[in-house]
Amino acid sequence: MDYHRGMPELPEVEVCARGLARLVNGYRVDEARCTQAGRIVNPKGDAAAWVAGLAGRTLVDVARRGKRLILRLDDDRALVFGFGLWAEVTVSDAEPEELHGAVLWLTGGPDGGVRRALAFDKLALSTLSLEAWGPPAAGPPYDALDRRVDGTALGALARGRAGLKAFLTDERFLLGVGNGYSDEILWEARLHPRQPAGSLAPEEWARLAQAMRRTLEAAVAAGGEAGFLDPFGAAGRYERRIHHHGGDPCPRCGQPLAALTSGGRETDYCPACQGL
Repeated sequence: MDYHRGMPELPEVEVCARGLARLVNGYRVDEARCTQAGRIVNPKGDAAAWVAGLAGRTLVDVARRGKRLILRLDDDRALVFGFGLWAEVTVSDAEPEELHGAVLWLTGGPDGGVRRALAFDKLALSTLSLEAWGPPAAGPPYDALDRRVDGTALGALARGRAGLKAFLTDERFLLGVGNGYSDEILWEARLHPRQPAGSLAPEEWARLAQAMRRTLEAAVAAGGEAGFLDPFGAAGRYERRIHHHGGDPCPRCGQPLAALTSGGRETDYCPACQGL
């Protein structure tokens, strides 16, 4: 099957964070290497400083903030990875045969001395950064799976006449939802992607919040979208119903799905189920 895999979003990063927590927590960075200094945003473009900042540090926690992977270090800093298109994060007992990104060689951990290679590969559009660590702010922006994000909270964030898709993907308000999953969420909620956010009734906001949670949680439970590989090498099983399916029958009503392109990004929806 030809998978139109897009940029990893909240579900894929959550799956990756959960897997890495089991594989690398408690391990020490013995060595590091980066073959794409241009992907380093802090210290900007400086691979030597990035490597030096990681050497000897221990990974104490792995978490996610929106669509970014956070590997907390033992010196109150964090290695932050922003996934790009087709990026992969893998852990193995051997050095990658061909590296197009960065790798950390880790030792220690609960199994005592096993050497592991944590690789960040295929880094087109990805970012690597060493940042000061701190607990996430109370928000906004809110993580899209934050339990506080109900219909009332979403409605309070909406401003002006921006369309719903633009609202869902605006990181001033929500973290973790991108181009692909926003289509899935809006289809689930039966709301048009260009409907002005300021026009929704309270019951529509509630429906949108429920659809967002159901969609994202289902994708996490399925290991991410089809074609995504977790750190164990297992493939995701979540099949997108709408995104990149323009012209196909709507899974709900059978009418042809519509596709429109704006700013180089494809939006797919059902004109019958999601009328303006």
